[in-house]
Amino acid sequence: MKVDTNAAYWRNAVGKDFSTSGYVAVPRLVISKGFGGGNLSASYAKLSDTGVTTYGGSLDLPIINGGLLRPTLAVRGTYATIKGIDVYDLKTYGAEVFLSKGFGIVTPYGAIGQVRSDARGTITPDLILRDKANGKRYTVGLRFSFVIPKIVFEASQGEERSYSAKVSIGL
Repeated sequence: MKVDTNAAYWRNAVGKDFSTSGYVAVPRLVISKGFGGGNLSASYAKLSDTGVTTYGGSLDLPIINGGLLRPTLAVRGTYATIKGIDVYDLKTYGAEVFLSKGFGIVTPYGAIGQVRSDARGTITPDLILRDKANGKRYTVGLRFSFVIPKIVFEASQGEERSYSAKVSIGL
């Protein structure tokens, strides 16, 4: 994710700058398990050189199962939170609709959804700042399904744009 390392919020909030060329990379571990027609996932990540961690999960349920000629249409519910910052609490919730269609080993997909965040910062015990926000999120991606590894390239646009590359192992 792109950050403005010259902005006052970044200089005042981050002791040691852990960005690279204005971007913050966040390695993340995701465990997924399919069941029936759906999929349940849990994720965990730790920001480099900090005590900040994030974890969350998602539930995917198909509305239309894809086939040879038919695309897959699914809904996803998400939750995530950040821990490790004594004076800041952030929780996000989301709901998205995904459309995908596989062509051999390649599956392009797109999604549109709504994201809600609930943030609280404690300045002093008597002064607590709180912000709740709603926003749209758009996602496009490309998944390559080889025999063992799966490789995904994805771009998401919400309030900020983010890019990801994912490698997974599974059958």
